[in-house]
Parts: sequence; structure tokens; C-alpha cells
Amino acid sequence: MTYPVSEDTLLLLDNISCGKRVLDMGTGNGAISIKCAQKGSEVTAVDIDPEPLKNLEKIAKERNLPIRVVHSDLFANVKGKYDTIVFNPPYLPGDAERIEELQWAGGGEYGDEILFRFLRDAKNYLEDGGKIYVIVSSFNRIERIESMGYAMKCLGKKKFAFHEIYLYELHPHG
Repeated sequence: MTYPVSEDTLLLLDNISCGKRVLDMGTGNGAISIKCAQKGSEVTAVDIDPEPLKNLEKIAKERNLPIRVVHSDLFANVKGKYDTIVFNPPYLPGDAERIEELQWAGGGEYGDEILFRFLRDAKNYLEDGGKIYVIVSSFNRIERIESMGYAMKCLGKKKFAFHEIYLYELHPHG
């Protein structure tokens, strides 16, 4: 099952700026890739789960959208540099038992293990002056992001009964 368009996806759709070359990491339902491609971006959509990629590839073909799909665990099969990188990671604490559960959980004790794996490498795939957009949860160790070499700007948040999610725009220091 593909992750549905939910509050986190809508927070991204309402607040991001798509650049010329977009990397949509963990594309899931593909809504970010589709929006950016419709606005004229050349999009690379990445996911660890091959099922949503098949669906997105079909949609891209039907709508003649410039979206290339890549089956990858984060950056393992990604090449090139991008001026916009978007990632809606699994941000809830816990361990995923099946690949489908990585859509929402599997981030380890604080829900941020996959986010930090992503941030360790993301700078290497970002053009100078580029932007990274990430969703994080109040469960996550948000203060650690700056210590990884990123300047942060909060673009929006959404409150739920048991936590909040935030959309951050990140820029590497230096």
C-alpha cells in the first residue's frame, strides 16, 4: 500500500519551492514529484519500496511528466546534484517489521534514525545555494540537525493529539 496524501504531504505541498532539478527522497505517493514536474522541474523520485515507484512511473508516462524513478535505500543508487531535495522520512519512533511500515515508522528510538542517515549524505547531492526540505516530529532530536552542519528555518507546523510535525528548510553551513 502506498502512503496516502496526509497532513505531512500537504504541509510540504503548501510550502516548498520546486527548483530546476528536484530529488524527491522517499517519494511514496509521488505527490511532491508530480507537483514539481508540473511546474517544470526535472524530478528524480526515490523510494526503497518498488511498488509506489511503479505507480508513479505509470502516472508520469500517462501525463508526460519529466520524472525519473530510482529504487534505492536513500542515496545508494542516486547520482548527480540537485537544487531542491525533499524528504518526508519515517519520523515516528519504533522499528519497521515490513518495508511498507517505513512509510511512517522505523525511525528507531526517537524516530529520527533515517533522517540522520539522510542528512549525513544529503549535502553531497545538493548544488551550491540549494535547499533541503524535511518533515520532522516533536519526537525527533531536532537540535541535532544544526550540529550536523545545517542552518534551519521552520516553514510550518501541524499539531496532533500526541505530537507535532514541522517542515524545515535546511541549508548547509559554509
